Amino acid sequence: MTVLALTSTRGAPGVTTLALALTLAWPRPALLVEGDVSGSSSINAGHLRGEAEPAPNMVDLAVAARNNALNLSTLRGVTRELPLDSDRLVLPGLANSAQRATLTKDFWEELAALLVTLPSHGIDVVIDAGRVGMREAPKALVDRATLCAVVTRSKLDHIVSLAANAAELRGDADVANDRVGAIVVGEGQPHSSKDVARATGLPVWATVAWDPVNADRLSGGKEITSRTRFEKSPLMRSVRSAISELNNVAQRREYVLNGRGGRP
Repeated sequence: MTVLALTSTRGAPGVTTLALALTLAWPRPALLVEGDVSGSSSINAGHLRGEAEPAPNMVDLAVAARNNALNLSTLRGVTRELPLDSDRLVLPGLANSAQRATLTKDFWEELAALLVTLPSHGIDVVIDAGRVGMREAPKALVDRATLCAVVTRSKLDHIVSLAANAAELRGDADVANDRVGAIVVGEGQPHSSKDVARATGLPVWATVAWDPVNADRLSGGKEITSRTRFEKSPLMRSVRSAISELNNVAQRREYVLNGRGGRP
């Protein structure tokens, strides 16, 4: 797989934490793009424990785009390494919500065009696109992604919200292309992934364990003192399984788009 966008239809299902966990567990070098425009950078405040400078960030790329200078070099100048693995980079999001005005539709489209070229340079992309429908939301990043995964809890209010927005998320063409699906966080708490799929009409591509202790560690809570122990946590084991499932979905979709049909 190349570019994965994560979004949600309701607040706090775990999009940012899952995006970070996927980036850390990804089998190739990966870039995490903080495209959530709801406020300040969650990665800077949480995983980086507020120790990173708020700039450079996404706004610097918007300025570069206005000056016709948005390219691989300027993108690399804004990204920073994640502390657990130097092969994992993050493009920090906004420092505050007031900066949203700089993120125009044209900028998102130009950035999307750049991001889809990264896999050919050996770097896959995971996008935290935040909640759908936000003003100045990165719709182009979601539209150009190889797969768009909607993250949801298995609680009734989350399922109802996802069902209400599923048709708009999929669009007219996606029913055949299978580009939009769901990732369920905390299956069986209380509803199953089959219940989610049946109620929303979206395929459930993967499930992720409800592991608040280790999710909190990724978000700036108790420090990760043992990388080996953390990798064996329910959260990270389920994330690695989810990556395998997502890659299977991407391969099946590629076969369909290439006109070969059947299974890879």
